Amino acid sequence: MVLTQAGTIGTVLLTANREASMQAEADLTAGAALFDRLTGVRADRLRNFMRAAAADPRLTEAIAAGDSQLISEVLAIHGKRVRADRALAIDASGRVIATTNTIAPELPGLAELIKRAEGDGLVRSTITSDDAAWEMLTVPVKPFGKTASQPAWISMGFLIGDELASAMRSYTGLDVTLVMQGPEALTVLGSSVEKMKSIVNEPAIPVSSIKSGRSFPLTIAGAQSLALSIPYMAASDNVRVLMHKSLFDAMAPYRLLRTIVISLGVFTLIIALGGALLLSKTVTKPLQKLTDAARRISSGDYGAPIKSGGSGELAELASAFNAMQQTIAEREEHITYQARFDALTGLPNRILGMQRLAEVIKNVKNTQEPVSVMLVDLDSFDEIGSSLGHEFGDALLCQAAERLRAGLDSLHTLARLEADEFLIVMQHTDVEAAQATASELLRGMEGGLAVRDVSICLDASIGISVFPDHGDDPDQLLLRAAVAKNDAKQAQEGIHVYEEGKEACHLRQLAILGDLRRAVHNDELKLFLQPKIHLGIGAVCGAEALVRWDHPALGFLPPDEFIPIAEKSGNISLITHWALTAAIRECRLWQEEGVDLPVSVNLSGRDLLDRNLPCLILEVLRDHDLDPRKLVLEITEEALVRDFAHANLVLECLREMGIKVSIDDFGTGYSSLAQIKNLPVDELKIDRSFVMELPDNRADAAIVHAAIELGHSLGLEVLAEGIETQDALDWLTAQGCERAQGYLISRPMPAEGFCKWVARYKASRVKATDTNGVTFLHAANKPAG
Repeated sequence: MVLTQAGTIGTVLLTANREASMQAEADLTAGAALFDRLTGVRADRLRNFMRAAAADPRLTEAIAAGDSQLISEVLAIHGKRVRADRALAIDASGRVIATTNTIAPELPGLAELIKRAEGDGLVRSTITSDDAAWEMLTVPVKPFGKTASQPAWISMGFLIGDELASAMRSYTGLDVTLVMQGPEALTVLGSSVEKMKSIVNEPAIPVSSIKSGRSFPLTIAGAQSLALSIPYMAASDNVRVLMHKSLFDAMAPYRLLRTIVISLGVFTLIIALGGALLLSKTVTKPLQKLTDAARRISSGDYGAPIKSGGSGELAELASAFNAMQQTIAEREEHITYQARFDALTGLPNRILGMQRLAEVIKNVKNTQEPVSVMLVDLDSFDEIGSSLGHEFGDALLCQAAERLRAGLDSLHTLARLEADEFLIVMQHTDVEAAQATASELLRGMEGGLAVRDVSICLDASIGISVFPDHGDDPDQLLLRAAVAKNDAKQAQEGIHVYEEGKEACHLRQLAILGDLRRAVHNDELKLFLQPKIHLGIGAVCGAEALVRWDHPALGFLPPDEFIPIAEKSGNISLITHWALTAAIRECRLWQEEGVDLPVSVNLSGRDLLDRNLPCLILEVLRDHDLDPRKLVLEITEEALVRDFAHANLVLECLREMGIKVSIDDFGTGYSSLAQIKNLPVDELKIDRSFVMELPDNRADAAIVHAAIELGHSLGLEVLAEGIETQDALDWLTAQGCERAQGYLISRPMPAEGFCKWVARYKASRVKATDTNGVTFLHAANKPAG
């Protein structure tokens, strides 16, 4: 204890001394910075005044007339305003023309001032004479009058002395000494400390420290101080400002602390020594009991209460241990419940549900009795929650859980896996009984759920797998029930039983989803292009950018296989960004090869909801130096109806950038004519489903004719896709359709072969003058490569 207290007291005292020195050094640094700011402000003010004084007509006329008396009088007036100690006028040779007090014409430094003033227009410097120094500000004066032929300067001087040092001390709170460094000794010009004049040239002040820019120790009349030397002004290094602070004053805030620490150390030592004797006799055994109890609690035994056998604080500590033991037991019980049950519905969660499924399968593994596993997914629950609020959605979810629980036997397990997905484990239940139960559950959902006086009818998709027919592993049964549920949702049939082989398809989709981000980053996606032609002249008028995926394990994937997965998972923006970048880069390469054609890129509905889409496209266009008019964005009607107002706003922004917009798959979506007429679009693209059987299918012909007329009425151009026969091409030409795209013209081709195909097409194209329009050579319709 003695060593501890001695070490503590010594550490505190040493720290106090160090902190005092650091604070003194910080004060010196701050004082130096403040001095620089104050002198800078003062210099700026004096410069402005000197320029105004130099422009005084009385002064300029007096200098022009050579009237020394009048010059002195005017200088005295101006000098008095700024409390200058002297003011003088100087000619070009450095000769004093006039002065406000007696000064030797050969005062050293005047010629140098004139030389610097000629270069800078205004100079601030110092001039020394004997044991005095002045801060001089010199500006040129343009004499007024016809007789003025030589320029002149006026200069005002401010004595650097005790008055300035005292003023700076009042501003900085530090002692200030102004010194002039001569060849062999320092001269005190002024100081806020009287005793400094007698010690400035003593060995106590190392001359080498004056210009070091670092603080150094200084002894003044036996008292230790810390000093810092800075130049009075950058242009005159011989006059310096010595700031110093007494370490005795710096230690003042710590003296009381030192006394308190020493007193407390001694007092604590006395008390500790006496208390140690008492505690060693009365605390050891009760503390050992508490230690044993803490080890028991840490091992998970909370049953036995703690009896310390002590009194006072130890008894309170034992009581606190007992309270802690009970609280920990209750908390662990609550945590265990939370880990096994869903907080919202009170149903078992995924962990407990899978545990019970494993237990049921284990119990019937020898007898091979059937166990049905059902996965229930509430359709459109996300839309209801987002439109009516999360609180309403939670209440609806609780009602749905109650309805499901009411439709099940008490031996069955109902668990909530996640969000709107439930697991049902039914032992001793075959597939027919499971289907019957599932039908009852669907009818219960369709009957409506009352939430806050609102009746909601929920549809559900139920997938069923059965032990042992579909597997004997809980995870495998759950996976196959999930596959069946997805099949039920896609087929919109409500209930579906797992079918052999479907798991491979599901796993393939999962593999595609998992590899999608890697494919984008590793450049596994490939850009294909399908040309478009202008039916009026038969020339190539552009190309549509299409994406293919060269999967390293699954092979070449068509877009119909991975695009829907990307849209459902929310990753479609990755593909869109890649396609935009690749298509714009390719279009720029066309231009370098002399092929000046626009390129079309498809956007999804999720892309249109992105407020940053216009900025992203503009950035890619700028990166590749491509004219926005060379980019066409194709948007489906289904994408528009998701949020028509927001989509319209994004399209307006894109149109203002110069990008063209086309409505893709026109005729298959849900948009109304009232919406289409207000859309900022340039083109209608008729879906291939209406074009492939032209002109033989009369219904398709009527629809396409009406679509062409509608587009022209709205001032839009029309493009038909999916053209595979010459008859269809001729019929569309006769109807006034402007553009065409399809296998008859060319199948999609790798991007690197597009320019060759365009050149080959131009070389082989022939014009026909029959009434059907333009005929194309089949030799040109094969993709390059």
